[in-house]
Amino acid sequence: MNKGDFFTVYLNGVMMTICVLGFYNEEYSGEEMAVIAVVNQENMVHVPLEDLEILFPRSRFVN
Repeated sequence: MNKGDFFTVYLNGVMMTICVLGFYNEEYSGEEMAVIAVVNQENMVHVPLEDLEILFPRSRFVN
């Protein structure tokens, strides 16, 4: 599993699309945790990377 990966899971018979946003180590236990987001397929938008770079120049944002 890598940052940015999308996958589909079924929870109680409902299909859900999940995106991995990042990872961190839990402060007290040291356990590795994943930060995920549930994505609604109807709201998913595909945008050319070039268009995003105009809105969010790399020099101003750090990933």
